[in-house]
Amino acid sequence: MSSSIIIAIVFALLATGMYILRHAYKNNTPADESHDHHDGEDGTCCGKHTNCAKGYDNSNLYFDDEELDRFKGVRPEEYTDADIEEFRQVLYTMHENEVENWAHCIETRGIELPQEIKDEILLMLQ
Repeated sequence: MSSSIIIAIVFALLATGMYILRHAYKNNTPADESHDHHDGEDGTCCGKHTNCAKGYDNSNLYFDDEELDRFKGVRPEEYTDADIEEFRQVLYTMHENEVENWAHCIETRGIELPQEIKDEILLMLQ
């Protein structure tokens, strides 16, 4: 098989998996996520969000991705395919152990991630 066919097959499998996960995620997401990210008084994470604010030290979080700051205030459904690909390029160039902190950093900067990127982060963090 040529490499272009293999790449096309891998891309098709990833797209199908993301489609399935996206619909499963939509069906299991509560309608109102505006409440606190922690259950109970003990501060334990509720698990209903891409990442949890519990236990993060924001003073040490820095990622060389200032170009993403222009997306502050953009709603997830407003992103173009090119915008999503830009997030994806940043996501897949970092070390696996940085993904959770990066997602938290993005959230604290007021940037809503595209749904496709949220799905990919959730897969990476499992």
